[in-house]
Amino acid sequence: MKFVKKSVSYVLAILLMYSVLVVPSFAANETTPQVAKEEAKNAEIQSMPSISYSEMDTQKFDNLDEISPDEAKKISTESTQSRTVKLQSAWRISEPVFVGDGTLSESFDSYGVSLTAKQLSFLKLDSSNSNLLAILYNVNANGSLGSSTGWGVKANGSHSYINIPAGKYAIVIGSATGEERGNYKLMWNASNPSGASSIINCTADLSRVVLYYNLSTIRSNGDNILTGLKWENSETWYTPNGYSARDMSMSVAEVKGVYLGSFSSSVPYSAPNALLIDISKGSWLYMNSYYRNVEGDVTHIMDYFDLSGLKTPRTFGTEHTDFSYGPNYIVINLDTFQVCEFLSPFNYHYTSDGGRTYSLTKLQKIS
Repeated sequence: MKFVKKSVSYVLAILLMYSVLVVPSFAANETTPQVAKEEAKNAEIQSMPSISYSEMDTQKFDNLDEISPDEAKKISTESTQSRTVKLQSAWRISEPVFVGDGTLSESFDSYGVSLTAKQLSFLKLDSSNSNLLAILYNVNANGSLGSSTGWGVKANGSHSYINIPAGKYAIVIGSATGEERGNYKLMWNASNPSGASSIINCTADLSRVVLYYNLSTIRSNGDNILTGLKWENSETWYTPNGYSARDMSMSVAEVKGVYLGSFSSSVPYSAPNALLIDISKGSWLYMNSYYRNVEGDVTHIMDYFDLSGLKTPRTFGTEHTDFSYGPNYIVINLDTFQVCEFLSPFNYHYTSDGGRTYSLTKLQKIS
């Protein structure tokens, strides 16, 4: 039977954006730089209150090789068990992340996948026919379709996940009777290794899956987002004869806690699905600068002292005052996957003069 299939395969290349840059530029009277300089100098740290949180429920991740025969029978596609087929290279998934459209016009379609290590794999199927199934099958040594592993999903249901050992497999799209047909979208993500303890977030099409492993490892599609995690903020105010500026940055070195919650700020942005990284140690920079040139009379001041009176850049987390005023979170918006804020008493915007307010609700502690 002749049929046409459309397949789209790609690796989602979403890089976590580690910085926020704000550069408001405007004309002002000659006193503006000095006013900004004095505000920064006189700003006082405000304590941030502790916020109650709930503990995230323990999550269990099953292993493919531990599925019982009874469980396998419930989701097997009997119409394919007596048949073996060579997996064509056209239907081979070569990347760990796959989102593809297809049309089932025969008894089943098959997509070959190979894993070089044990991976926590996610699978989902959407279809115009709710009777379709996506089942993971073993592949024989000769490349033909083997037996069902017993793991898979029903069309238009939620995604499923399981730890899959290294090996060659095939995702088979079909039905219990072998008679069902329809269009479908296959979604597959096997980019993260096994060993995760919690699911932080996954997109509806599984193009991004974020998993928590421990306080030093949070992986998004295989990449540890804590490596090089950094927040930056720069503001500059220009005048006819100069400028004043404030620069702040925090690079994460060690983490003391990880939370999920809903964050909003008086600045016009919010992160209803936020990941909060509570910093234990990091590289901290705080600088105010002031430049003025009036007919060759130059004044240039660069002040590297933070709000606690300590000179930066310095290792944050080594002074007793670093945690005296409350937690210090780098906030990641999970919807845009961007760093959106450094929620900390050491951020100028949350000082007595900074004027910024915030709301943090639905806090859940992952670890």
